[in-house]
Amino acid sequence: MLTALGVDVGTTNTKVALVDVTVPRVLAVASAPTPSPRDAATVLAGLVARVLPAGPAPVAVGIASMAETGVPLGPDGTPRGDWLRWDGHRAGAAAHALAARIGRADLFAATGVRASAKIPLATWEWLRSHDPDALHTAAGTGRWAGAADLVGLLLTGRLATDHTLAGRTGAYRLGRPGDLPTAFDADLLAEVGLRPSQVPEVLAPGELLGPIVDGPFTDAGLAAGTPVTIAGHDHPVGTWAAGVRRPGEAADSVGTAEAVCTILASDPAPAPVAAAGMSLVRTVTGEHPALLAGSSSAGAAVGWWLRTRASGVDVDALMADVADLGDAPLDLLVLPYVSGRQTPDPDPTATPRVLGAVDGRSTAQATFGLLAGLALQARRMLDEQSRLAGTGAPSSVAVLGGPMTANPAWLRLKARMSPTALRLVAEAEPVAAGAALLAADRVGALDGAAPAIPSSPVPRTGPGADVVDALARFVAAAREPAR
Repeated sequence: MLTALGVDVGTTNTKVALVDVTVPRVLAVASAPTPSPRDAATVLAGLVARVLPAGPAPVAVGIASMAETGVPLGPDGTPRGDWLRWDGHRAGAAAHALAARIGRADLFAATGVRASAKIPLATWEWLRSHDPDALHTAAGTGRWAGAADLVGLLLTGRLATDHTLAGRTGAYRLGRPGDLPTAFDADLLAEVGLRPSQVPEVLAPGELLGPIVDGPFTDAGLAAGTPVTIAGHDHPVGTWAAGVRRPGEAADSVGTAEAVCTILASDPAPAPVAAAGMSLVRTVTGEHPALLAGSSSAGAAVGWWLRTRASGVDVDALMADVADLGDAPLDLLVLPYVSGRQTPDPDPTATPRVLGAVDGRSTAQATFGLLAGLALQARRMLDEQSRLAGTGAPSSVAVLGGPMTANPAWLRLKARMSPTALRLVAEAEPVAAGAALLAADRVGALDGAAPAIPSSPVPRTGPGADVVDALARFVAAAREPAR
């Protein structure tokens, strides 16, 4: 047996998994609410200690994380405050100012990301006026660490990131597949008053971060000298782990947020991608371009629904009742935009709406409408990516993430709405497993190509005429001006 360790620093929880990378399968996983930067070493070392007894010592460690999230560091590497997260909405005015100064279209063409409140470039501009001591004063001694970058620093003493995370900041040029930049862009950093020395190094695809050094992680049982890699942005890491590695294939990764990623043969025109609210990215190996669409209305929308419409209800029993509805009519749908809509038709003012009459329906029937709306939102993202790429529906779609394995009713509706057959990656922690797989692959521990996490076909009954009609009603309602 050959093992590697995968770390996934998520929006809600952080997971550490010991993975048999030859199968692959997760031997043990431990999780905790994502800790503050100051507590990260203690919490992560505790999670590592819990999983290591499940198998042989890992040959490598891989780190994946949410993107657009980080923390300023002092000269000694100590975090200055809490995470500045992707969903904080603090930097909207700063993003608008940057777009006006740089040019909204020019910034997207250069970086593949839109000028929005979530990108660190806007956060850095916001810090310059709201907390200059964090990065911009004291002779510029402050540095920025993304979530995965901080974990890598704690493990190895080196601050670096990979291109999939750097590419979400707004300060890293997109580059050509197979020829990616190895540093943040100095001119873009200068726009917000920073220098290249204040941000992480950017590792080339496949480059290792370094060896584990003595400290809390060796105390937890990891061997000093074990190689570490920054696996990358959680969604692309999960996409790769699911075996979605060739043009025409797509992945739908569902967690607190949802991301749909379609791999392309060539770059589309940037302006329509930006207008659609999507990003143009590179795969974790750097070989192919890809379109990435994000929605905050996934697990977060389910949580909102349960708080506001099903408070006090046994969730497992409710979802079992929803599953028992099978392929019920799609006459009630919910627009699930609890935090606006990023794509398609970006609208930060979008709010949840119920299409159809709720009176006389059970809680399960109304919840069916919510899950149907979530499935239709994912279908919209897939359809828009196919349109932007100028291709037909993807040849395959891999669905992954804890909610998909835990909620058969949601998965059934997703398969019913999909333009093509789905396959389910049933592993509950695909990102942590993918980080471990990438680490083993990058140290040359695997024979041949890295295997994908096992998946299985999802039975489907659609899409039929009822789905076509429901999608049309959903899209028309989503495009209506806010009331």
